[in-house]
Amino acid sequence: MRSSSLLRHWAFCFAWFAFIAAAPFSAHAEGEDTADESELRFQLGAEAYQGGDHRKALEHFLVSNRLSPNQNVAFNIARAYEKLDRFPEAYRYYQQALRGTWSPEERAQLEKALGDLEDSVVVLSVSTEPRGATLYIDRVELGARGEVPKNLGLSPGKYKVIVRKAGHKEASVTLDFLKEGERKDVHLTLQPLLGTVVVSGTNLDGARVFTELSDEKAACDAPCELSLPPGVMTIKVARPGFRTVESIVEVQPERRQRMIVALEPSTGSLVVEADEVGALVEVDDKAVGFTPTLVKVPVGKHTLRVVHPGSVPYESEVTIEEDKAHKVQLSFERVNEVVAASRRSERVSDAPSSVSIIPREELALFAYPTLAEALRGVQGLYQWNDRAYPSLGVRGIGRLGSYGNRVLVLNDDHPTNDNWVGSSYVSFDARTDLADVERIEIVRGPGSVLFGTNAIAGVVNVVSRDAAEQNQTEVGLSAVQDGVGRVRLRQDVRLGPETSLWTSVGAASGDGTSFTLPGASPGETIVTERRADRLTAGTIQSRFEHRALSVNAFAHTHEKHQPTGWFETIVGDPRAQQRDSRAYVDVRFEPEVTSELVSLSRAHVNYYGYRGVFPRDEVDGGVENDRFDGSWVGLEQRFVYAPVKLISITVGGEGQYHFLMDQKAGDNEGLFLDDQQELLVGAGYGMVDLFFPKIRISAGTRFDAYSTFGSSINPRLAVVASPYSAGTTKVILGKAFRAPSIYELYYNDGGFTQVASPDLGPEQVWSTEVEHLHQFTKTVSASVGAFASRITDLVTSVGAGSMEDPIEYVNSARPLATVGIETRIRREWGQGWMAEAGYSLQTAAFLASEGLGDLLSFQTSDEHQNVANVPNHLVSAKGAAPIVGKALSLGSRVTAESPRETSEERIEDGTQSSTEPFFIWDVVLSGRENHSGVSYSFGVYNVTDNRYELPLSAEFSQATFPQPGRTFLAQLGLVL
Repeated sequence: MRSSSLLRHWAFCFAWFAFIAAAPFSAHAEGEDTADESELRFQLGAEAYQGGDHRKALEHFLVSNRLSPNQNVAFNIARAYEKLDRFPEAYRYYQQALRGTWSPEERAQLEKALGDLEDSVVVLSVSTEPRGATLYIDRVELGARGEVPKNLGLSPGKYKVIVRKAGHKEASVTLDFLKEGERKDVHLTLQPLLGTVVVSGTNLDGARVFTELSDEKAACDAPCELSLPPGVMTIKVARPGFRTVESIVEVQPERRQRMIVALEPSTGSLVVEADEVGALVEVDDKAVGFTPTLVKVPVGKHTLRVVHPGSVPYESEVTIEEDKAHKVQLSFERVNEVVAASRRSERVSDAPSSVSIIPREELALFAYPTLAEALRGVQGLYQWNDRAYPSLGVRGIGRLGSYGNRVLVLNDDHPTNDNWVGSSYVSFDARTDLADVERIEIVRGPGSVLFGTNAIAGVVNVVSRDAAEQNQTEVGLSAVQDGVGRVRLRQDVRLGPETSLWTSVGAASGDGTSFTLPGASPGETIVTERRADRLTAGTIQSRFEHRALSVNAFAHTHEKHQPTGWFETIVGDPRAQQRDSRAYVDVRFEPEVTSELVSLSRAHVNYYGYRGVFPRDEVDGGVENDRFDGSWVGLEQRFVYAPVKLISITVGGEGQYHFLMDQKAGDNEGLFLDDQQELLVGAGYGMVDLFFPKIRISAGTRFDAYSTFGSSINPRLAVVASPYSAGTTKVILGKAFRAPSIYELYYNDGGFTQVASPDLGPEQVWSTEVEHLHQFTKTVSASVGAFASRITDLVTSVGAGSMEDPIEYVNSARPLATVGIETRIRREWGQGWMAEAGYSLQTAAFLASEGLGDLLSFQTSDEHQNVANVPNHLVSAKGAAPIVGKALSLGSRVTAESPRETSEERIEDGTQSSTEPFFIWDVVLSGRENHSGVSYSFGVYNVTDNRYELPLSAEFSQATFPQPGRTFLAQLGLVL
């Protein structure tokens, strides 16, 4: 026996009284009818149990438990089953009863009863992962055995354990035969029923996918797939710098679903305002608009670049925060860079020379028709026009009859002076228009240390504008000056990010103007025909660039008729004319060999041709025809080495071979000049620049050797100091030379009026200057300077121009000295506004000797009068103002000069006279329409029609010549 009869009696009594105690509560809970029946069934069961009819008792207890389940009835059912030796059922109901609330003593009794039964049953302990699965034995159809974890008491035998849980796959295990009293632990793992969510879309690189589950497997790097349990799930896709996307997805078991996501960058606002409207705004090297602008920019750090033509690009790093505005307000600083001062790009304030810049904005607004007109009003520069060749003078060096050969004019660093007379070309004889010009650089003072001959008074460098950023076509029509009509065409082609080509073609033609000039007889006047002053011109220019390689090609021809009767020709004869043709191809390769070393290799081929017609009376030989053809090639190699920031070393050399220099001249009586020459030129140069925190020292020299006269050494020393943050002081001492020209050396007409001068030596000039610049703001600056120079061995002509006393060129024994001061204040271009005012005081004199005492005391020669063609005072003012944005702007310029002396410089030349002072006022209206690509200019030069005259050289019969009065301009351009 498992227990004594006393225990069974106690248990029965315990169950009976417990049931009686619980009955009232059950009746209230379930209803009186059910409670009454349950109570009756329990009483009947108890009576049957006491009577030993355990089966009958079990029947009544089961009905009572069904009507009103409680742990007390379960206990009695267990006891009844035990009496019937149905131990598995008894075990189950003891477990059910044990889940009730009992006293510790009662619980101990129940646990003991269970322990007693374990020897008579198979104890099966089932657990699962996760918990809470429903347990089935053998077949699901037999009904659930409860929720695991659970212990079961079973009869010996084979069993199949089945567990199910919502959202999981069913799990089961078949057990081998289990013996009575055996205990078997079964643990089953339930695999979840998963669905697959495929996350794809745009901007997903670097994005992370998250779910509300903590499992690491419930996250992945997009694009990806997630295996998730069924049900409603929130899925997030996040990427730094992008807005997070959340989607609610109902995951279906064992199904694939797509979640398509388009991540949008997290953005903030970038507001860019500048003092220039229309500046290009770039974010991370991509154009996003023009100032002022507001753009949406992804969150994070970005590189901002704002570019305006002619200004230093603004660059900075900006940090954009989500849904916040980042504001940038900037003021541009003008580029003001010059190449001609050191043959490398540098700021004007840092250049070891006195420099002025005419920027693109000014060229466009004032619509200057020629280089000479653009240069009018620049400090220290003045000009004159004898209706054959407009010429420039600089700082008192402007010799009549010199054709400007003491000023070197460059196109993109390539000399354009011819190799016959050394003439510089600054009007329609230079180019038909300035539309291809980015800026004009004016370097006052000696420049031979960089460029060799002709750079005695100064250097003018015409810098071409680059190819456009995209393919475009430009066309233009204009009418300027004395009815000169012009047409131009330009094509820009982008062949790649670093490869471009542009080509422009221009043509000009004008009938000229009529003049009233003195005739051959005293008191006689002649009114010339307009066609006697006509001109035609054509220009072709092209540039190809690919990385460090550039090819520049230029060709120009200019034919000008001459009505003045120069060189004793017939006044007003329309046959009098000259044609100048120039062409060159310049190839440069300028790689950065290392971060410290830059190389320039340059090769060029050049041509200059002259054709002149000089009609005279038959008794004087009839029509004279002069001809010159010159061709030459050149090579140059230069290295710039900067091992550290404090030093830069430049060394180089060049050579030129003028293999064709042919002069021919003849008249109706035959050929009187047939001369062929060759010229070899070699040069070597070096320069050292030392850069200290407050001072720069630039020292260099150049050695030139000519096969005609010998050699010349030309040094330059410059100190550029910054005594305070807004100020720069320059002190410059330099030397330059001019080689005697082929014309001066070898031209002769058989001794009738001129003979050759093969023994000429070069002109030499020493110059010194001091200049101080003060920068009030980024756009407002002022400068003041003083200069002095002395030219020795000045090439001048002597002789009356007759057979008895023919003209001959000699080196003067009397030095020419110049001194002066220059001052300027300028408001740089900004928002369409510009203003500038300048004043130059200059004087020139022939000194008594080359001695230092005469130089310091400015002791003048007693053989000379005043130096011809030097205005002592030069005044200029110009300004620009927008009227209707960029659609219409007003430009105005005033230049004024004091009198100039005529050509009779020597005492023996006779009485010297002077011209009258004059001023010229110009007004121009200009504008452009960006959307249509149309630009336009309308203006009046010399508004007041001021009639003034300027001196002429000795080859003219008159001492002065009238300059242009009021002229008009109209210009129309279109960009396609």
